[in-house]
Amino acid sequence: MIKLSELAEAGHFNKAHGIKGEMSATLDFYLDLNDVKCIVVAIEGIFVPFFIKSWRPKTADTCLLTLDGIDSDVQAQEFNNRTFYILRSDIPEDDEDDYDDEDGFYASDLIGYKVHDNTLGDIGMISGINDATQNVLFLITTPRGNEIFIPVADEYIVEIDHDNETLTTDLPEGLVELND
Repeated sequence: MIKLSELAEAGHFNKAHGIKGEMSATLDFYLDLNDVKCIVVAIEGIFVPFFIKSWRPKTADTCLLTLDGIDSDVQAQEFNNRTFYILRSDIPEDDEDDYDDEDGFYASDLIGYKVHDNTLGDIGMISGINDATQNVLFLITTPRGNEIFIPVADEYIVEIDHDNETLTTDLPEGLVELND
């Protein structure tokens, strides 16, 4: 099974292009897709690899690609607006400095991690990132199935345990109850 820690966010699918399964995709950084073993997409919480059948550049940061097993526009539409990943081992060593931020990962790398607060205990699991506003937020799915948001902020994060895929926080009083 592929773990999020083995993946690097590489871009997102835009929409189907034509009727034979070709899709438009935006890349987050320069990447020669000839060097990529597979593209990985989260489907129902599981990281599923797809092999690239063909690809061609469209603009400086977009390309048109076809994946094995995706042969129609209906199948391709299932990928609209989905984030895709590549294996970290597929990132050329020269490009790793361009990809990594100063801590070596992005907030999206923590999707799937359990969140434990020093005061509140287990809060839930990071199921997504909301970066539509100036303040980036973790989307947390609670054990009851509710979704809450907490800020992605250094002052609230106590520890990130990559081995156990756990994020420990020290959140301000009332923050979780505010949006639960």
